[in-house]
Amino acid sequence: MSKLIKEMTESIEFKLKDIERYTKMINLAATKDVKGIRKFIYENDTHEKEMFYEYLRYGDVELFHKVYPSAHEHKGDYVVSIINEQYLVDHKELNTKFWVFTKEEDGYPEDYSDGEYPDHIDEASPAAVAQM
Repeated sequence: MSKLIKEMTESIEFKLKDIERYTKMINLAATKDVKGIRKFIYENDTHEKEMFYEYLRYGDVELFHKVYPSAHEHKGDYVVSIINEQYLVDHKELNTKFWVFTKEEDGYPEDYSDGEYPDHIDEASPAAVAQM
């Protein structure tokens, strides 16, 4: 009986973690936080990386192309390699544009998001960007 209870408890805990991951992805997609989505997908295990990448690719094509702008250049490549390639681009940008010097193996900064590291590429008003 205790083995059954233990296995069911572990199963519930695993499903709750899934719910947390799905909820986080939903919130990031709803706010269209491009950098937050990149960080979130990158930090998951391989299966989850592939799953969230595909959900994004089929569910919101426009947002997908903002998150992974060079994905079309990598047709036929593994999803994980496309995600890692984007990470290397972001890492280089962090070091050159935002002066955040980290090692590649450190991953994204904890606060990596559009709010903390703005691109201003899609801003409608150049005057508004200049005031930031």
